[in-house]
Amino acid sequence: MLFYCVKTKAEHPRANLGWVIGVAAGVTLMYMTTILLDLGLEWIFGLWLASSAALLWMVIRILKDPYSTDKTFDDYFYQDREGIRRNGKE
Repeated sequence: MLFYCVKTKAEHPRANLGWVIGVAAGVTLMYMTTILLDLGLEWIFGLWLASSAALLWMVIRILKDPYSTDKTFDDYFYQDREGIRRNGKE
């Protein structure tokens, strides 16, 4: 699967974040393709509106996602090097 998605039993299969990101990316790619193919202004403007709406929908869905973690920024700031913590905590 292209995107890592956290699924719950209560969700509709198409309601996960991977699907939302895929739709938003697909609409944006179609918009960019209409510009490259020099299609009519109606198509370009319509897909520009659709891509803007899809981007807004994607951002809202990501921000409202109920995913939570017990990791803190202070403890996991430097994950690539052992023994180094933020603000000099070692």
